[in-house]
Amino acid sequence: MRKSPLLTICIVFLFSYSTVLFSPAVTQTVSGYAENVQIGFSWINGIDGASEMVGAGYAKAIEMGAQIEHREYRWDYLDLTMTSLSEWSDLYLSKNPEIAVSLALSVINGNSTALPFNITTFSRYTSPATNGTRFNDTLILNTLRNMTIKVFDVLNLTYISFGSEINGFFESYFDYDTKTFTSTAMLEDYVDLLEKMYVFIHSRFPATKVLTIFRYQLPMDIDTIQALIPYFTNTCDIFGISARIFTDNYGRLAYLSDQDVFERFSAVANLTSKQIAITNTYTISDSRAGGSELYQANYIHYLFNTIKKLDNRLAFVCWYTIYDYPPGYLGTFFSPFLEVHATAGLLSYTGNVKPAYFAWIEEMTAAGKLPSYYSAWKISLISLFIAAILGFLIFVYVKEFPEFKKDWPTRVKAPKAEKVEEPKVIQLEEKKPKKKSSPPIKEPEQEKGSSEESNT
Repeated sequence: MRKSPLLTICIVFLFSYSTVLFSPAVTQTVSGYAENVQIGFSWINGIDGASEMVGAGYAKAIEMGAQIEHREYRWDYLDLTMTSLSEWSDLYLSKNPEIAVSLALSVINGNSTALPFNITTFSRYTSPATNGTRFNDTLILNTLRNMTIKVFDVLNLTYISFGSEINGFFESYFDYDTKTFTSTAMLEDYVDLLEKMYVFIHSRFPATKVLTIFRYQLPMDIDTIQALIPYFTNTCDIFGISARIFTDNYGRLAYLSDQDVFERFSAVANLTSKQIAITNTYTISDSRAGGSELYQANYIHYLFNTIKKLDNRLAFVCWYTIYDYPPGYLGTFFSPFLEVHATAGLLSYTGNVKPAYFAWIEEMTAAGKLPSYYSAWKISLISLFIAAILGFLIFVYVKEFPEFKKDWPTRVKAPKAEKVEEPKVIQLEEKKPKKKSSPPIKEPEQEKGSSEESNT
């Protein structure tokens, strides 16, 4: 019976690699790195009012090894309602106590102020003599202290900040040629407010660390960060970086190399002896908005290489969101300009995984954050392996089954015929030579020869 060589290859291939591919990762020894760096997400899932989707996001976050979540809320928003913080705590954080919590209660949010609505006399100013409320007025300080107490009644915060991307607010007073501020009156008042809040936090909530968060998207942002850091030395324990999507100086998405990403983050770390926290970073996958699924996955690798190199200089690192937003959600409920950020997730809004998801799993495993998880290369190879085996089997069936079917009668009957006939043939062949070589046939020839010789 002739065996199929292709089928033999399939069997050998399956036997050889099944042990490697399907061996559980828990048996692997993972040394890890950046043991003290907490890695997680900024807004695990930011869809308000969709508790089932957000709940699914938290389940996925735990599965992906999330250790921390960072969120930002404007102070004026929280002054109206604390419902969002209560839902965050009661519906999600209480069910996932292993996740550390970081909150930016923003007095400044990007390029705008976020003071409570009852403070209506505040305006931008260039000198202390300007009429109106100033950042360090007693009214603002006491109101912010009371709000902070309310926040701690709801949340057990590991980190807190009183502003987000604050260099965006003060950059209008910054001269990029001289690298100095044209006016520092408002800046100094804000610094005074934060220094007083820093003392308040450490006296009232000593286990919580304070952040001062800068924006770092454009390459030129490093200039404002460098100019601001000396002002904020006594306002915080950690300097935070909200990188979001790295761009060029014109705001276009930048495709950075591994070394480029490291240099951008290390440029900030080199400006201070304090720890650094990356509160928010990501890139998008939608090619229509200039993104790429491949670059998004590569950026994950670059980010983790930076974590490995900076190690204990980092306090925590957060990627923005696990799932994409549904099309139109950000544009409808927030701003049309935010729609471009809808594909920042590692999974689509329907739950389909992207290459960036596998990159995240691989890197978290290498960092020792997911010691019992399959490596991403194993997940990919298992899928390819199964597909290859099925392909081989189908090919063998289509290619050789017609010939096998044609020879089927012979393959079945031939062995029975051979077993019956072979003994008879052997017996006949053995008896014939014995009859030819018998002595009675040869003796008459010898006698005739001898008699002729005697007669002669």
